[in-house]
Amino acid sequence: MSRPDGIQHDRVAGEKLRLVNLSLQLPDGRVLLDPINATVSTGERVAVLGGVGVGKTTLFRALAGIWPFGTGRIEMPARARVMFLTQRAYLPIGTLREVVSYPAAADAFSEDKVCEVLRLLDLKRFEAHLHDTSPWDQQLTDDEQQRLTIARVLLHEPDWIFMDDATAALDEAMEKQVYEILMSRLPTATVVSLTHRDAVMEFHTRRWRMSTNDEGRATLHPI
Repeated sequence: MSRPDGIQHDRVAGEKLRLVNLSLQLPDGRVLLDPINATVSTGERVAVLGGVGVGKTTLFRALAGIWPFGTGRIEMPARARVMFLTQRAYLPIGTLREVVSYPAAADAFSEDKVCEVLRLLDLKRFEAHLHDTSPWDQQLTDDEQQRLTIARVLLHEPDWIFMDDATAALDEAMEKQVYEILMSRLPTATVVSLTHRDAVMEFHTRRWRMSTNDEGRATLHPI
């Protein structure tokens, strides 16, 4: 649970994510997002579109439970296995196999399985380096880092996937390939993509637009 005067997070029975009178604020109390009510059902793919600076990342952090400033409630299915993917990938220090398996242990997945997902994402050249230890955040390009986090998703097979511009470093062809792989390999997963790229809309069944109103506060509405 969040602090009593902040956003409340609950794991509940059922198969839906619910945002109940959710409003986002800055630490000083200024409102970033006007109160919203929204529902995402299991298996849906929802794109939240909005420009840079409109508040998508703050909404993402609230969904992840790391932004307590605001009011309202976020309800998540109690049994949901969830993964959150940020624009800047987190690559812990360790072997590449440890990095791609994170947050699980390096031996949680067979080496054949790890190599399979690397090949799917055009990362085949890293198969020979799975047991190398290196500062991978310095060795990999931004797009390679983002593809590596998608590889994690394919290994862990979560029920719910939240992505905050997590494919922004990819070119259009690779971004398309990533979404096609997710749809093919994880057909029942719920995907919520917060993005500034209109091109991803075709891979989602519902679309919302996050924009700023005349008072300078963000609003969320279906498109």
